[in-house]
Amino acid sequence: MIKIKAIERKAGFGKTSKTLWYPAIHLHSDVKFEEFIELVADETTVSSADVKAVYDRSAKVLIRLLQDGKSVDCGDLGTFRPSITAKTGSGVDSADKVSIELVDKAKVIYTPRVKVKTALKGVRMERAERVLDVPYASSGKKDEKPNGDGSSPSDNNGHTGL
Repeated sequence: MIKIKAIERKAGFGKTSKTLWYPAIHLHSDVKFEEFIELVADETTVSSADVKAVYDRSAKVLIRLLQDGKSVDCGDLGTFRPSITAKTGSGVDSADKVSIELVDKAKVIYTPRVKVKTALKGVRMERAERVLDVPYASSGKKDEKPNGDGSSPSDNNGHTGL
């Protein structure tokens, strides 16, 4: 089941801006890599050490293939492919002038397969209990409210809540 919380965001610009509330996923716990490996091992006939070894090697091979400019099909998980972004305002007037100096950065694009993409279709959702409704700060700085003990809980997506 997925729990949701309310987050506040500014909509519009200048004098026409107003504050609206939107639903957001409340991530209440993370599954650590070791736990994930154990869960995968429990679904197979191999040990968790073997599963971890395969994941470690898979990551190494995936990185090498991406660095070689290849798109990598990872079965039901989906496809990983390298991509680049051009520097802002770097367009030139002929193909002959295109060079690596116009590239801002390289990145990886992940495209999930249908099985992963539709995994949450029809999933049950409910409003999370005891979640602080706080403003969303897109600048990267959070407006956090303390939870009573002086600390401010936060998930890994920049959302504050319990």
